[in-house]
Amino acid sequence: MATFTNESFSKFASVSTQNLSGLSSFWSYYLLPAIVAYPFLCSALRFRKLKSLQAKYKYGTPERPSYEGMTVKEAHDIIQVVSDTEFPALFEKGLQFALFRTYGIPTISELLVKTTQLSTEKNVPKRYADTGVLLGDMYGAEPNSDRCIEAYARLNYLHGHYIKQGKISNDDMLYTLSLFLNQPVEWINKYEWRQLTELEICAMGVFHKAMGDGMDISFEKLPSYSTGWKDGVQFYHELDTWAKDYEKRCMVPNKKNYDTAVQTRQLLISQSPAFMRGVLTKVVSAPLDDRLREAIMFERAPASYSTFFDGFMKLRRLYLRYLALPRPKFTAKKMLTKEPDAKGKRYYLVWDTAPVYVKPTLWNRWGPGALLGLMLGISRPGDPDTYPEGFEVKNVGPSVFVGKGQKEMDLVKEKLLKERTGGCPFALHRQHQG
Repeated sequence: MATFTNESFSKFASVSTQNLSGLSSFWSYYLLPAIVAYPFLCSALRFRKLKSLQAKYKYGTPERPSYEGMTVKEAHDIIQVVSDTEFPALFEKGLQFALFRTYGIPTISELLVKTTQLSTEKNVPKRYADTGVLLGDMYGAEPNSDRCIEAYARLNYLHGHYIKQGKISNDDMLYTLSLFLNQPVEWINKYEWRQLTELEICAMGVFHKAMGDGMDISFEKLPSYSTGWKDGVQFYHELDTWAKDYEKRCMVPNKKNYDTAVQTRQLLISQSPAFMRGVLTKVVSAPLDDRLREAIMFERAPASYSTFFDGFMKLRRLYLRYLALPRPKFTAKKMLTKEPDAKGKRYYLVWDTAPVYVKPTLWNRWGPGALLGLMLGISRPGDPDTYPEGFEVKNVGPSVFVGKGQKEMDLVKEKLLKERTGGCPFALHRQHQG
């Protein structure tokens, strides 16, 4: 019996030793090299999209050193890569905080308080969603497409009502445009795994110059207005410089600023569990610079919150740079449905605030995530005041404008169809000036 036991033990030990030896060999020859090589693979693949853009458009290369002549179509295509697959999260956050930053200007927040569109709890979710609809089509659709032009026409109609009454100034329009231009860039350059190149900066300048033209915004306050801009890079820096000077003069504390900003802050954290909202209220203040924070009268985030936020963003940057494979094109986030359904309605496909204009499908309303949200007190698609029937661009905006403005929109669309050629907006400007 003892002999049998010893023999069995010896065989077991021998097999175990062989298994350990095999595992050690696998670790040494395959697993360890793969772990070591993985960060280098991620790092190498991370720049493929950028190199592809540079090879395709060739601006800023020895072959074509100037950025002059970039078209709106080219700029749109470059921005699509930046916003959809390279930096989707922070490009979107940049646009969200662009809206948030406008609340620091009393002349802007005063109108928002008067109209109650972004200063009253009941109105904020829909008005925020309406803004997202228009921007989604202006950024996401092809520059000369019907979707894009209709979004411009609707936005111009809504703004035009207040411009005629003298309640919206050109300076406030120009400043708001400047934030859509520079906030995504600043968020990406500060927190992402790489900074934007001049090619991408030029694309932002070209695209937003065309956006300003489409909204009839005057650029006469900029230094090169009379002579014209060489390229999108020059335009970007001139508008960015003007905007920062405008903030120094006009971004000042005001109770109306607070009334507007606090409602949007509540919306931004509304999809979080109730027990987390106190903490998240302080987190929202962490990335705010002192001028904006003081203008909207928010308390400074505790030092520990700012330290945590900065540390988290640094870890995220390292993770994306060395440990995350680049996002494939087919995974690009689609915010809105492109085509209307049988009832002529379109919907949001993703949302991070209240689920306004989201179709209450079985999964959206009763899936695991939705049921967890129900238990945590988070609103679901189909809840009251979420407009689950969807939207039509011609009717987005405050309720007083629903069903109105079609004649005015048709005139704008006719004008834009003639003017928006998809070419270089600076060449067109120089022709007009000449």
